Amino acid sequence: MLDGEEHWNAVLAEILLSRKIGAAHVRLVGDLISVTAQLDLAARSRPSAFPLDGIVDYEDRVGPLEEAYRAAWQAVEAAPDRERRAPELDGLAAALTAAIEGVAAFARDRGVEVRLHRFDAPPR
Repeated sequence: MLDGEEHWNAVLAEILLSRKIGAAHVRLVGDLISVTAQLDLAARSRPSAFPLDGIVDYEDRVGPLEEAYRAAWQAVEAAPDRERRAPELDGLAAALTAAIEGVAAFARDRGVEVRLHRFDAPPR
């Protein structure tokens, strides 16, 4: 970004572009982007549901989840080979899943129903 601050999706983009991940991680990143976008759209269309304290609450509740998947991604990047990367990839999947659930729970607590697309779910 122009002010030197990293875009909030930068880590997700980095994960998507990596050859170190599998299809499950791509799906989880898609799910996280989807629920975050749905929450963002709701906040823009219903600003009264998202006062300043809501932004602070979001940072308090979701911020640590974002930091967790960033740390998990750094662990994947630091793993020297595939064998040592496998458990780190499991940790990344768990961190992404927790972030998806955290954003969805925050949205629901604010009266916003978000759809979890679950890109990995079989079609009905």
